[in-house]
Amino acid sequence: MSDPADRIRRVLSDGLPAVPPPAALPRRTLQAVPEALRQRLEDLEAGQGRPDLRGPAAPRARSPLRASGADADDPSAVGPPALGPEPGDPTAPALEARLGARPRATALGEFLEVERRVPLSARHGRVRLADALAHPVPLRDRDAPAGGLTALRAADAVFLDTETTGLAGGTGTVAFLVGAGFVEGEHFVVRQYFLRDFPEEAALLGALRADLGDRPVVSFNGRSFDWPLLTTRWRLNRRAHERAGWPGGEPSPPAHLDLLLTARRLWASTLHSHALAALERHVLGLARGEDLGGWQIPMAWFDYLRGGDRLRVAEAFRHNQIDVVSMLALMGEAGRILAAPGAQLATPGDRLGTARLLLELGDEDGARACLGAGIAEADAAEGRPLHLLLGWIERRAGRDAEALAHYERAAALAPPGEVDAHEQVAKLLEHRRRDYAGARRYARAALAQVPPGSSAARALEHRLERLDRRMARRAAEGQARGPGPDAARAPPARGA
Repeated sequence: MSDPADRIRRVLSDGLPAVPPPAALPRRTLQAVPEALRQRLEDLEAGQGRPDLRGPAAPRARSPLRASGADADDPSAVGPPALGPEPGDPTAPALEARLGARPRATALGEFLEVERRVPLSARHGRVRLADALAHPVPLRDRDAPAGGLTALRAADAVFLDTETTGLAGGTGTVAFLVGAGFVEGEHFVVRQYFLRDFPEEAALLGALRADLGDRPVVSFNGRSFDWPLLTTRWRLNRRAHERAGWPGGEPSPPAHLDLLLTARRLWASTLHSHALAALERHVLGLARGEDLGGWQIPMAWFDYLRGGDRLRVAEAFRHNQIDVVSMLALMGEAGRILAAPGAQLATPGDRLGTARLLLELGDEDGARACLGAGIAEADAAEGRPLHLLLGWIERRAGRDAEALAHYERAAALAPPGEVDAHEQVAKLLEHRRRDYAGARRYARAALAQVPPGSSAARALEHRLERLDRRMARRAAEGQARGPGPDAARAPPARGA
């Protein structure tokens, strides 16, 4: 039985509360569900010996590298690397002293900046950060709108993550903490830009834009959330930036790689949730230890603005730093898999998603190698979709014999009611082989498995009528020509 806390985390990370349909619950009950889940999660964590994050500020020891609780038996599950030097006084009331931060002055005022340098020799979970630089990640057309870049090296990119006042977006949402990571020499530098109050936003955004320059951007769900939010804030501060002599508006990076979209392909089968926390745990082998939940971070900043607890907002910095470093490690894993898709060990379901991603990237040979390796490992249920996709690839390449073999195998593995492979075999036999009798057998086998009167049934009935006409026409033409050397040849025997 799985850990109840893990189940609640999965619900919260996916944003899908496990509740009955809305009609079954009053509005007040529906509104209370997320908070009730969070309360339950905190209760469970408190039972595992974790401190109550809502309690009074108190000195807290750094999280150990070895995981605790459920992760203690997994020697590969380790925590994040040390993110720079320790603050001089972890109990200091001032945030600057607690974090080792410094004010950064600009033409529009100051904001707070924190910089951490992580050695590339460090491990982030199971991944050595230096290894994440070994393989560039191919880019889809939508990743590089200018059309110049075809692959992105981690050493050339800026890894971007924001902590915001909410998730709604729009002009009312502000990014109060922005983390930007980049490779510099033998280190991965995580630079964080922090608003001590709303009036510092123009200065922060101007400095962030200057630091980004024209470098490619890597994010996690940034295409849908982080980058549009920052774009809105840059536009709202355009006049202030122009008065300071800075470029107005938002930058245009030459490429933007959103790792969430890549992860949904690469780990489509093994992971039900593709939240960053799930990928850290199952792909990177990372245990964060004590961490401030993402849903708690906005309130931690508002508490800070009111002059309250500094410890909670300091933990938001740590959460953001780990997010940024995790993106580097995750990009390295994606590059490693895509560089050798046939050799990478994965479940057959993950092979299917990886092959689809390779096709989107235009790497047909890589997709073939990936599917072929998956077929060699798969059982019947897992192998059918791999044969189907490989049949589609071969047919598109004009390799009809190979396509037919894969479609026939997929049809043989298909459970009752799954007739897509039968239809593909019928099409190839009819249009490429002119084997009307064989096509008719597959079409009739498919018709027997679909609901009568459905659109699929009508399409199959139409195909059977056309095949009957063609067979009758062929028989009439044979009689007109008289007996010939091919008249007595039976069609190839093909079983459904």
